[in-house]
Amino acid sequence: MGNGLQIRKFAGVLAWALSLAINALLVSSVSAFDFDIKLPGLGLIEELADHPEIAAFYRERDFAPIWTSGDQAAQIRLQTLMDSVLAAPNHGLPYGQNDLMHIRSLINLPDTVVNRAAVEAQLSEIYVRLATSLSSGAIDPRSVDSSIARESQPPDVESLLRGISGSDPAGYLRNLVPNTLQYVMLRRELKRLDRVIETNGWGDLVEAKLLQEGDEGLAVVQLRNRLIRMGYMRRTPDPRFTASLSFAVKQFQKDHGLTSDGIADTTTLEAVNIEPQQRRRQVVAALERERWLNYPLGDKHVRVNIADFHADVILAGKSIFTTRVVVGQSQARLQTPEFSDQMTHMVINPTWYVPRSITTKEILPQLQEDPAAEPQLQMFTQEDGIIDRRGVDFQNYTAANFPYDFKQPPGPKNALGEVKFMFPNRFNVYMHDTPQRTLFQREIRNYSHGCIRVHRAEEFAEFLLSRSIDDPQSYYHSIRDSGKEQIWELPAPLPVHITYRTAFLGRDGRMHYRDDIYGRDQTLYERLKQSVPLIGRLSV
Repeated sequence: MGNGLQIRKFAGVLAWALSLAINALLVSSVSAFDFDIKLPGLGLIEELADHPEIAAFYRERDFAPIWTSGDQAAQIRLQTLMDSVLAAPNHGLPYGQNDLMHIRSLINLPDTVVNRAAVEAQLSEIYVRLATSLSSGAIDPRSVDSSIARESQPPDVESLLRGISGSDPAGYLRNLVPNTLQYVMLRRELKRLDRVIETNGWGDLVEAKLLQEGDEGLAVVQLRNRLIRMGYMRRTPDPRFTASLSFAVKQFQKDHGLTSDGIADTTTLEAVNIEPQQRRRQVVAALERERWLNYPLGDKHVRVNIADFHADVILAGKSIFTTRVVVGQSQARLQTPEFSDQMTHMVINPTWYVPRSITTKEILPQLQEDPAAEPQLQMFTQEDGIIDRRGVDFQNYTAANFPYDFKQPPGPKNALGEVKFMFPNRFNVYMHDTPQRTLFQREIRNYSHGCIRVHRAEEFAEFLLSRSIDDPQSYYHSIRDSGKEQIWELPAPLPVHITYRTAFLGRDGRMHYRDDIYGRDQTLYERLKQSVPLIGRLSV
């Protein structure tokens, strides 16, 4: 009996050993083909074939999942993603309920190895797209308009995935959005406008062309009611155009860049009659533009808002110098572009070298009609210097073969005025003074050929000089009065950001709106609406 037990034990051990040997052989055989044991990794690699940066993140962690592991951390991460997708419209982003439904359909798929790899990959794709949109914008700025040369600076994909994999995924996502007062207030304005739209807007349109203090009637009531709904005055039953209504009109005019005289003229009433849906579109565009600039702009920098016709020097987030500006005309080729660069120097008593486009499109046709036209300009070539135009038959030339250039020497009538501020760029756009001072008194100031004319140019020059000159005013005047051109290098480059905001938080802490003079915000809004949703694929 003892021998039988020993035989059975031996047989069991032998079978166990044989089983191990067979399993080892099978494992060795499977590993040799890189199949089954490494299937999750292979599945992710295949799913992420078009996303090498995401694939690299998973390789570094031996393909360990961050969404589908089933542990508490993955569940919190997944819930954070779903909450953020649902909240995306609060940032003016075109994502939301449909994307959330897709995520839910993914996580409800049967739990197979193949499905898990596909779901893991798609969730990471959705997250990276959303996180990038929140941080640096949903669309490429350069795809909106040829005059927008701005480049957003999105975080790298691996850092986004590492961030959401940390201990505080919700906090990480919150910190991706612009940390600026502008962004906070624009989001608040978006929420306010959504409430207005849900409650039937601002009421009846004002049917009038001119209303002022002392008027009464239906149009006055319509104006009063819209301004009440907009928050510019308290409720009152008075149907007359009273002093309090005039005060409300003045504040509205200030907020919309209009002459603040309390008289509701045609321009003011056109602005009053703009519906909240249009204002909402402007805010959505402004939020996207704020995300485009979600990177360090420089503790001190110059910011030009084309649509507001103003330039500011910003220090630690606050304006310390402001001036009116004139910007490019509305024709496509004359618009002021959007870009960022570094101001490196200014030129006092500058020579104006006429751009080739102005020479061929404007000056040549004038000279063909009257060879004595534009007498303040000198004609020259690089080889021969100044050319006596009296010996030239301008009828012999076209824009394609005209061999001459023009320049205007320094002087009181120089098109660049006393000083120009240089931040060399491919557009040949810069800021400068101008002898045409009356243009600065107008509400809408788009009259230039693309460059930015500065109202307080002398004060701006002295402001820049004060960074290294003890008596900047005397220093500037001594150079200016010499009549000779002189270059002054800035002690350190000063960042310049040429922006375009039709909805923004003003210097007074109030929301402001401006006209979309170039139509760029409308184009941007349409592009946002048409942008590809977060769900890159509809099924697995």
